[in-house]
Amino acid sequence: MVGNKVGNKVGNKVLGKDEKADLTENRKKIISEIRNNPNITKEQLSMIIGISTTAIDKNLEYLKVHNYIERVGSKKTGYWKVK
Repeated sequence: MVGNKVGNKVGNKVLGKDEKADLTENRKKIISEIRNNPNITKEQLSMIIGISTTAIDKNLEYLKVHNYIERVGSKKTGYWKVK
């Protein structure tokens, strides 16, 4: 948990938290899939896009930090919202 906090702080200094960066094709696909199905799981995203669940986690974290998406509700019963 400590490493994650440090990583987020370093990332925010390199590219400002409110600053929008170019999206990769995988990130664009993730946003598109979330728009189509806000209840989509990481496993489903992994199968559709063709990348590992670890890569999905990293891309979702990037999208959350840069305010492209947010998780509403709990991990189990919540849904994704595109901003």
